[in-house]
Amino acid sequence: MLDTEVLSRTPPRALDVVTPVGEVRFAVRVSGWDVPARPEHTWGLGSGARLCRWRHQSVRLDVLSGATAPEQPGITRETVVFRVLAREALSEFVVQAELGGAPEDVEAGEGAFTAKTADAVVSVGGPGVEELRRCSREGRHVPPYWSGELAGAVELDGARLTWQLPGVERGDYAELWVSVAWSAAGEDPGPAVAIDPARVLRELTQ
Repeated sequence: MLDTEVLSRTPPRALDVVTPVGEVRFAVRVSGWDVPARPEHTWGLGSGARLCRWRHQSVRLDVLSGATAPEQPGITRETVVFRVLAREALSEFVVQAELGGAPEDVEAGEGAFTAKTADAVVSVGGPGVEELRRCSREGRHVPPYWSGELAGAVELDGARLTWQLPGVERGDYAELWVSVAWSAAGEDPGPAVAIDPARVLRELTQ
């Protein structure tokens, strides 16, 4: 993802995104390997983003995360991009994002949800099935052989989103992006899925 030789090491910490409602916590599983919460290595970037890395005998997981420019004043947005590089054939790539402290009733969308309290509005989301299928057919971010294997790949249960993604062939890679946006109550942080992952990657790696 990046040349780490020119980056500065920083203390490792979990990927959680802190919002006014609660923490968005992430969990990742790759071919039965439950990825530890804390990365093996972490580097800081000039943009303020950070690159985290985990290594396993079958896979390398890189996660790039940081704040991106808001679409309008009063909105904060952080995006987390997960990238697996298969050292061996992988049977699955699973990412889960859950908002702690969310109210019982959340507004559901395609690959996203919105939680509202008296003080804030938080939107969490990533690509839905159709967007993943489109990316697969166009050869962007995910393997081309995924296009026919994505039925039911995105699940929403209250304030918990799960991407149950197909396997990745040896030597190939796949990316998944999750956006967390929030604003004051009465404002609209916009749909969390309405981001361009290529633009986000450029912005975070500047």
